[in-house]
Amino acid sequence: MDESSKPKTEAVAAAEQLRRDIVSGALAPDIRLKIKDLTGRYRIGASPMREALAQLAASGLVEHHEQKGFRVPPVSIGDLLDITESRKIIEVEALRLAIRNPDTAWEDEIVASYHLFERQVNRFYDGEDVRLEVYEERHHRFHRALIAACPLRMLKKFCDELYIRKTRYRMYTRSYDFTKENVLEEHRLLKEAVLSRQEDVAVGAMWSHLGITAEIIQKLQTVEHREVPPTAGWRKAQGGEVPL
Repeated sequence: MDESSKPKTEAVAAAEQLRRDIVSGALAPDIRLKIKDLTGRYRIGASPMREALAQLAASGLVEHHEQKGFRVPPVSIGDLLDITESRKIIEVEALRLAIRNPDTAWEDEIVASYHLFERQVNRFYDGEDVRLEVYEERHHRFHRALIAACPLRMLKKFCDELYIRKTRYRMYTRSYDFTKENVLEEHRLLKEAVLSRQEDVAVGAMWSHLGITAEIIQKLQTVEHREVPPTAGWRKAQGGEVPL
């Protein structure tokens, strides 16, 4: 390997590990991200670690303050609602543009990604494979597939970034009683409306779907009478939380 490419490769690896641990809650909200601690945790050098943190700061998944260094962003209902309403605006528009610019490859990926997601949902609920990271990868692929025919590259990039930021909040919904029938029906409706070019139906289904996490967390906040989510107890779900 060319030595000049090594730091870049390590930075990419560091960014992927940090992203995974921030999204899952293994790195709790609002904690300071110290270079020394992170290099020991991930066994990656300080230089690529700083580059990785800078990359994640650019996408909003890490906060950077000149005098205080890097931190995992805090979580709050206000931030969740901001992300949710922003997703409704841009992801719905990306979906409209995808439906208006269809091609065979787009349709094929929607069908394929839904099939993989459906299979993983069944395996997850039946206890055959409770790896949350696999479940989430299938879920994310399906959402990407729905808007893949959108011709605006930056719009799709923004959708991706907001999706990842929203995932942190879905970790809190692990105490909610989802069923696999609920999960599959939500996504089946989206798939069928999009493939049949029913633009208004697809847009309505997407709008409703994107609001589910915020609705559930607000409901849990009301029932449990406390701030959501509790930072001290924010840890990776061990197969108990299923994101919609």
